[in-house]
Amino acid sequence: MSTHIWPKPFNYFSNVKLFLVSLCVILSLFVIAVAYFLYSRTDSLLLLRVREQAAAYSDLINYSKLWNYDYGGVYVEKKAGVDSNTYLKKLGINPDVRAEGGRTFTMRNHAIMIKEISLRSEKEDGVRFRITSLKPIDKDNAPDAMEREALGQFEKGKNEVYHLERQTDKGPLFHYLRPLYAEQSCLECHRSQGYKIGSVMGALSVTIPVVTLIRETDTDKLMIVAATIGTIGLLLGITYFLTWRLVLNLDMAQKHLKRLASTDELTGLKNRRQIMKRLDEEYQRAIRLGEPLCLIMLDLDHFKKINDTYGHPFGDLVLKCVAGHMKKALRRYDVLGRIGGEEFLIVSPGTTREEAVVLAQRLRSTVEMEKIAYEDKKVTITVSCGVAFLYKGDDNVEILLKRADSALYIAKQEGRNRVVAI
Repeated sequence: MSTHIWPKPFNYFSNVKLFLVSLCVILSLFVIAVAYFLYSRTDSLLLLRVREQAAAYSDLINYSKLWNYDYGGVYVEKKAGVDSNTYLKKLGINPDVRAEGGRTFTMRNHAIMIKEISLRSEKEDGVRFRITSLKPIDKDNAPDAMEREALGQFEKGKNEVYHLERQTDKGPLFHYLRPLYAEQSCLECHRSQGYKIGSVMGALSVTIPVVTLIRETDTDKLMIVAATIGTIGLLLGITYFLTWRLVLNLDMAQKHLKRLASTDELTGLKNRRQIMKRLDEEYQRAIRLGEPLCLIMLDLDHFKKINDTYGHPFGDLVLKCVAGHMKKALRRYDVLGRIGGEEFLIVSPGTTREEAVVLAQRLRSTVEMEKIAYEDKKVTITVSCGVAFLYKGDDNVEILLKRADSALYIAKQEGRNRVVAI
């Protein structure tokens, strides 16, 4: 993976990158799994919703049928558009009666009542009901292929059949069928067809248009997909941001630890470990290239007396001030570090013995001239310097250090506040 995808600190924490990628994959898979479950449940919920609606219609029509039959049919006044039931006439039943006043009423049995309710319902909202049978008295009640298959399943004991037909001339349709069983009252009209009590005579078929519901379902699916993409994006963004913050904090902590490991806490200079490391590097370089190398070892004069007289806080201030003055006086390529309580070491690569002595004298005079204020007094600080030069016979850096230490010792023995080179 390209490194520009990651902030620079990520490049130092490969395990964090692996953790972040793994976490993002796990979160994405979890969200996708939940979304897939909801997406697949959408069609099931659609079928469940429409089935319950169709079952309610079927119950209502069946109750209306029973109500009609309990009253032996109902009579309506014959007006324009109201015809007599010809199938009742074929069964030897006269459906018409004349009332006083000359008005004529005609019987509406349960079959024609359901047919007329279906016509009204289909006209209003597209929902159609009908009774169908393998042995219909009315040829309009003959089953289609789907209804015929359902009737066969009812013969085998099934108590409902439903099916969603998505491709029709009228758009998506939901078909729902329930069996109609022969009762004693049914045999009055259907005995000649060979039915027995309890046998399947036919089915009540309900057809519901579902174009609006499917459109809503498709919208829900799109919303699920959009919400999934948005959720994954949000989670990945938050995860990346939090991990990025964590990595930055880790990077800052690591840099701080490195700084503590290589820096003197009081003066901000390189500590003994770091300055010795740089000395070894410069020694190896000087030996390899044959270039000059000098060391300057400095020690604050009478520093114990300063601590005893003015206290350790002032002693710490002296160390920081002296370190600051020396840093300003050094050249860009000189390396300064604190190697002990009041001892400092300067590694000066590419410097001749004479140049090193001049540098040491400049440091000594700079420290001496910069007085340090204490309450209403100004204290003068002096340093002693020992300068050592790398000779061809010096086969290790310890020889150079011992020579600088010896030079410093001589400077102190000769009265301090001076530079000695050997």
